[in-house]
Amino acid sequence: MPRHPSPGSPSAGKPPPGAIEAAGKRGDRLLIVHESLHYPYYFDFDPQRTPDWPSWAINQRRKQQLDHHGLTCLRLHTTIDWLCVTSEMAVWLGLSSPPRDYRTWNSVFDIEPTSLRDLVDRAKRVSGLPALRVAAPRGLDVSVKRIGLLVGGVALVANGAAFEPGVRAGVDAFIAGETDNYGFRYALESGIPLIETSHEVCENPGFRRFSRLLAEAFPQFQVSYYANTCPYQVL
Repeated sequence: MPRHPSPGSPSAGKPPPGAIEAAGKRGDRLLIVHESLHYPYYFDFDPQRTPDWPSWAINQRRKQQLDHHGLTCLRLHTTIDWLCVTSEMAVWLGLSSPPRDYRTWNSVFDIEPTSLRDLVDRAKRVSGLPALRVAAPRGLDVSVKRIGLLVGGVALVANGAAFEPGVRAGVDAFIAGETDNYGFRYALESGIPLIETSHEVCENPGFRRFSRLLAEAFPQFQVSYYANTCPYQVL
């Protein structure tokens, strides 16, 4: 096995250059990441859709970084989502009761009634972000007692069907990692509030736990965790 396996961090799009550089400087040999190394996003599924992808400067820089440090990059996506990303996002948000309906990316939780405003404040507090994007079709003072949890980027339009189980389960609000214009419109047209917390930030707790599990399973290796951050600012 490689010396010093080093889990990377979840990323809304790809592993950031900082994770590659940090692993290389430690002398690691394996970087475990949540998303594909290369752009565009659909590269893993349809590489011939943009056959010139190897010539893109951003992809060349990433490969050069790996080659420079002698790093192997391993992507683990659904495996880690199933293992701990979804469950740790729930813990992160203080959803302590067992889910009413557990799915890998879109679970439903019942909670003690609280206002949407308080739920937004809770999400801001645990994420450490000063502001969040929120769709509130009936205002911020509505009562919430059933939450649909949309992990990572599952609330993006490309995964639009992820909303429907929550709609049918009668959720009072969705909390997502990352969404987009169409995701917000889906929620608004369904009359259900939607809180966006950031793709990377909501998955970091799960990757932190994965790092601990990996270290316990392979105590002979050094395992390091890289915390990814939200890539944008709200000004």
